[in-house]
Amino acid sequence: MTSLGRGVFVPVPTFFKENEDLDLAAFDQHVEYLANSGIAGIVVLGSMGEAVNLSDEERVQVIQQCSDSVKKYNPNLKIIAGTSSQSARNTITYTKQAAEAGAGFALILPPSFYKGSMDHDALYQFYTTVADQSPLPVVIYNYPGVCQGLDLSIPLLVELSKHKNIIGVKGTDGNVGKMANLVNKTNPEDVTLLAGSVDFFLPELLIGAVGLIPGAGNVFPSLCAQVQALYESNKLQEAIALQKKLVEADDALCRWHGIPGIKSFIQKRLGYGHGVCRNPLQKASQANAAAIEEAVDAAWLLEQKYRSSK
Repeated sequence: MTSLGRGVFVPVPTFFKENEDLDLAAFDQHVEYLANSGIAGIVVLGSMGEAVNLSDEERVQVIQQCSDSVKKYNPNLKIIAGTSSQSARNTITYTKQAAEAGAGFALILPPSFYKGSMDHDALYQFYTTVADQSPLPVVIYNYPGVCQGLDLSIPLLVELSKHKNIIGVKGTDGNVGKMANLVNKTNPEDVTLLAGSVDFFLPELLIGAVGLIPGAGNVFPSLCAQVQALYESNKLQEAIALQKKLVEADDALCRWHGIPGIKSFIQKRLGYGHGVCRNPLQKASQANAAAIEEAVDAAWLLEQKYRSSK
């Protein structure tokens, strides 16, 4: 197993005040909520973290706050920072800044602005150039939904996984068959394969993935970790039952209305943050927020019950 190890790594939002300034106090509260829930680490400045809407200075501030909060509440948590940019040069700069601010790993999307030119060779050169100069181990982030449909191929991912400083792949493509193919063609000592969503977590564990980066983990982190714990304890029927209970809640939090939806739920149920995103993302409407609450409440109550029993 690579230095990243196995387990659940929660991709946290970046919190803002009503005027869209950073709300680092709310960020700290959120890390406290997550810190001892059974997760293995935190992802900061992923797609959930609105990294594309932050200035370079703000990116550093948020990573530093994450590092400070993790040291305070659970120093064993690993910190993965999103350091994606459209050029290898800028990605390397972001990655070096993230290392200095306290991150332990870098999560990097493929560049997609010039999608027509992003063939196998261009993407190979991008990732290997970054990995050669990165002070942090690199996790490749395959998420066609935010990359104009750019979907990294199995041959490319297999080739890149042989680089000594590329140690993981997050698959937010929903393709269980692709993950099975990667399991067959990569060495678990070299690369950690991570599911990208709660709704297909157990199926990907079954075929060889060893962890998860779930947006819905911001609300029910313990339950996400419990799916994996049950599976690894050979309690498959219990894992299946729990997986089924999380599917609609995951859908509501992560797909119905995007980041505003998950922020509205955190504000309502956890009591911090203002539900604010950076313009052009808008606050969830009252109707949308209510629909999310209705869909998520059963999983939310189960999370509270599970925590109180520990």
